[in-house]
Amino acid sequence: MTQKTVGEFAAAHTRELARLLRGLRARLEIADPDDWARAEDPRPLPSASEAAPGVCASAESASVEIRLAKLKEDVLACRKCPLGAQRLNPAFGVGSASARVMFIGEGPGYEEDRQGEPFVGKAGQLLDRILAATGLSRKTEYIANIVKCHPMADPSDPSKRGNDRQPSPEETASCRHYLDEQILLIRPRCLVALGAVAARVLLGTQEGITRLRGRWREYLPAGGEDPFPLMPTFHPAALLRDPNLKADVWTDMKELKRFLEKA
Repeated sequence: MTQKTVGEFAAAHTRELARLLRGLRARLEIADPDDWARAEDPRPLPSASEAAPGVCASAESASVEIRLAKLKEDVLACRKCPLGAQRLNPAFGVGSASARVMFIGEGPGYEEDRQGEPFVGKAGQLLDRILAATGLSRKTEYIANIVKCHPMADPSDPSKRGNDRQPSPEETASCRHYLDEQILLIRPRCLVALGAVAARVLLGTQEGITRLRGRWREYLPAGGEDPFPLMPTFHPAALLRDPNLKADVWTDMKELKRFLEKA
């Protein structure tokens, strides 16, 4: 291990201990347990027997971040399918290296192509509100896509809005291993497939999202040993088109919350 890596791990340990102390101080100052959401870190504080493993977990998280950064460089240089030469910026992924949930969409759109981050357009803003209502955020969880580059109907004009299309089977096959590596590095407790394309690719089915949503399935990444629980639900963009679907997504998010509470 290089001196730089040791220093990074030590800094990560220090930040973790400082976070725990801030969370403990905040909770001691709160009289009503119902107000614990005001504390900086709403997760349960570790017991004394768990404190040391927590510090080790922080070092492991730092290692995952380094490996994700290397994988992101690989995506930036990727030209395995035509999308790599057509896009402006790949939307690799965003969130925590120790995320409990990984949300997976189909691919970047107009705004994502410009900012290089998944779900930053109107659908992304709605996703942020859905996460907040479930007690999650894009900082504590992880958001990615089946393909990392913008599939455009007319790649000759990247500046045109409404220029989106679904990724082809060849494009998803070329990009699939990047997503599998993200899953195996982060090892979230579960996955949430956002929309029909993501659900069909991950589950290897042609069933519609209306039939797939709301029930736990499993996904085994290539090279993995154990499958990950997978919950399909509607894509936020579908909710923008049909607000009546919000009730179904909220039902799915409540099931996700129950899963996380008992996991």
